[in-house]
Amino acid sequence: MQDLLLNPLHQQAGATLGPWRGWTVPLRFHDSGLEYDAVRQRVGLIDSSTAGLLEVSGTDRIPFLHNLLTNDIKALPAGAGCRAALVNPTAKLLADLLVLADEFSHWLVVDRLCHDVIRQTLEHYHITEDVTMHDRTTSHILLALQGRQSRSLLHTLLNAPGGFEHPLDHRRVPLEGTTIHVIDWSVTGEPGVLLAVLAEEAAWLWETLLQRGRAHDLVPIGWEALNVLRLEAGLPWYGIDMDETNLLPETGLEAAVVSDTKGCYVGQEVIARLEAHGSVSRKLMGLVCEGPLVPEAGDPITKDGETLGTITSACLSPTLKQPIALGYVKRPCYESGTAVEVVRGEQAILATLVKPPFIRPSG
Repeated sequence: MQDLLLNPLHQQAGATLGPWRGWTVPLRFHDSGLEYDAVRQRVGLIDSSTAGLLEVSGTDRIPFLHNLLTNDIKALPAGAGCRAALVNPTAKLLADLLVLADEFSHWLVVDRLCHDVIRQTLEHYHITEDVTMHDRTTSHILLALQGRQSRSLLHTLLNAPGGFEHPLDHRRVPLEGTTIHVIDWSVTGEPGVLLAVLAEEAAWLWETLLQRGRAHDLVPIGWEALNVLRLEAGLPWYGIDMDETNLLPETGLEAAVVSDTKGCYVGQEVIARLEAHGSVSRKLMGLVCEGPLVPEAGDPITKDGETLGTITSACLSPTLKQPIALGYVKRPCYESGTAVEVVRGEQAILATLVKPPFIRPSG
């Protein structure tokens, strides 16, 4: 298990630390239900340092990234961004990432589970291009302000200018002698921003945000509440709901990360062929369950006695007051409205397949 840089600070604040996806993280600070409510109704602060940063510079960086990633990198002006994927030649998913365009470089926001694969893949395809890759994963830390009041509070908390026009628009904001890179992005389904800061400034920024946000009921959010929020938003996590064994179209991410108008990229032929001539053999779907029993990862999904797939993650939804889950279901049953059963031990949980998200943003 790897520790987050700010874990000593979290522990001093009374957080309960525990394992999550290979990290020791703050599971909850006080009450995960209250933390969930804070994001749904007001605003919360999340330690998002399980994400890392890669900076790509050089005069050839735009065509280089454009030819590797699934989205249209050439279309991004400075200050804009997009979501993209990195896949191998057979369209297996290597990483789901964010791309931020600056005037002289492009920043990749990556899950640190995928960090080494991304770096190695970029280096593999780098031949003679004027491209330099800088690993900023240990030098920078990401925090997140999330909730219906997060954007309106940004001006108050950071003296930042007004809101952003599009998701992943970003700008740098000065604050008391340092600079905060503010990125419009939600990790919970509610409106929110990511805040990138130098690692040596991270503890100071965390405490500053909590202090300045106290009058606005800003609270720190643990990963138990974060997991429920992201599941209700239908946001799959790499290493839990998807990995390098999945074809990109199996994950349901293609609408968000693939450009249908750009030219070739690694894996493009397979993705285009699946879209034009057929469908994948399985797909990640949402399940809304009946009764109080919450499925667990690995539980079989069945219909009429036939196993269709397995659960990848699940929780009890506070808003729906029902268990919800994500799981892979094989063709031809991955259609919204299909009635299935989830086998939990000796019990069968009745469920209905749906297309995520389960909950729409409240503001």
